[in-house]
Amino acid sequence: MSIKNLSLIFFAIVFISCKSNKSENPFAHLSSEERSKLADYYHEESMKFNPWFQTGKLHRIYKDSALLAVPDHVEYMQRASYSYKKAGEHIKAMEMLNKAVAIDTTNGKTTALEYKAWSMLYFYRDYESTIKDVDKVIEISKIPHKACHGESCLLLKAQAYYQLGEYKKAIETFDSLFTLLKEQSVNPKDDFLANFYLARSYFKLNDLDKSLFYLEEQLSMPYSVKAELNFYAGQIYVLKNNTEKAKQHFLKAKELYLQNDKMNEPYIERFDEIFMNDINLEISKL
Repeated sequence: MSIKNLSLIFFAIVFISCKSNKSENPFAHLSSEERSKLADYYHEESMKFNPWFQTGKLHRIYKDSALLAVPDHVEYMQRASYSYKKAGEHIKAMEMLNKAVAIDTTNGKTTALEYKAWSMLYFYRDYESTIKDVDKVIEISKIPHKACHGESCLLLKAQAYYQLGEYKKAIETFDSLFTLLKEQSVNPKDDFLANFYLARSYFKLNDLDKSLFYLEEQLSMPYSVKAELNFYAGQIYVLKNNTEKAKQHFLKAKELYLQNDKMNEPYIERFDEIFMNDINLEISKL
């Protein structure tokens, strides 16, 4: 046999060997308990690298290792998905998240789906998916007032309708949320975001009086975010031809903005969040 043929056979064997080794799970020989402990170890190690933003490459390497040990670990899969998303690897992020959701929902759980609804709204701006995911969360959990990754699922759904321009459906969803809050002896006025976007929904429907009512109601609350409230109240007074009142609100919005009394979410840009240029532009037009 020629040296050329021997070389081809050699490279073929190496290729097949590498391919086989790549597909093998290096932890397959371990017991379930050992693999579980190993997964937890890798997870804990991953949290030493960018524990808050979870964007580092080492973070993902450790997370991937944890998933090699326990491939169907939903929490680690969801966390890894978040890291890949933050790193800009969105296809892989969604593949992992969809797999986590499939495992979770098959077992009657909704944690991964709750996070997906939140992510679809704020990161991917896929509003139709947000609505479907929220409906599915409520259907599976049978809890009408369910939290989705730290925020009310209905708040996410209402914002999705708002972003789609379906303002009446947004208002109906906010009303449903407020009814549930009252049933739990919670004052609906304490939910700033819900009231803010309710006001914005009425504004989009050209119901300026109702919009102004909810904005001013929130301005009287101790824990609301005041810069945006003043800014959008100012816009309404411009439309009502009350320039003096509008200017007062815009100047107050500017003052509060400089005090950081504004929407200030570190992970996302809120819908209708304002910036200094927005305020200066409105003042310049008066």
